[in-house]
Amino acid sequence: MTITWQGDNYFKLKAGNITVVLNPYSLDKKTSVSKTKGELVLFTDASQSSKAKIDEESFVIDGPGEYENKDVFVYGHQINGNVVYLLISEDIKIAFLGEYGHQELSDSDLELLEDSDILILPVGGGELTTAKEASKIIRQVEPRIVIPSCFNSAQLNDFIKEIGVKPEELDKFSIKKKDLPQEDIKLVVLKA
Repeated sequence: MTITWQGDNYFKLKAGNITVVLNPYSLDKKTSVSKTKGELVLFTDASQSSKAKIDEESFVIDGPGEYENKDVFVYGHQINGNVVYLLISEDIKIAFLGEYGHQELSDSDLELLEDSDILILPVGGGELTTAKEASKIIRQVEPRIVIPSCFNSAQLNDFIKEIGVKPEELDKFSIKKKDLPQEDIKLVVLKA
């Protein structure tokens, strides 16, 4: 599996010959996003799905529920107006929190997300999760790999200090189930 970051909260996951696109839109309202092509396209904010330019053959998910498409399993769970997702592909569990805010994770939220192999979450604060809140979520979920989103360099530095893990900066992140870290959490910072 390969994960790339397109900026803000927009990611692409490539698993075999399947592309999963997460939140193909810009949060700043100024940056335009070109037409998106992927077998699966997920939105944590359902209002964005009607505005995005998506290939008409894509399978769009923008709400809670259980989905399966081309060997990718998706579980969506509503938390305060946004949907968080657990994706399972190539036997790797990915928790994607989208535009997660300042709320606590409840026990039912954790039932879905805990023991995820990879956790993608915002860390920049403002309307989204702060570095301190993200650190608490990481301790609750206990992922093996953390990928931050929605940050500038100062916010990223605050987050790195908060969790105390040296980041690995990459253009794209490739991983197989057998290569997941077993002991320590790995922090992967992707370049947009």
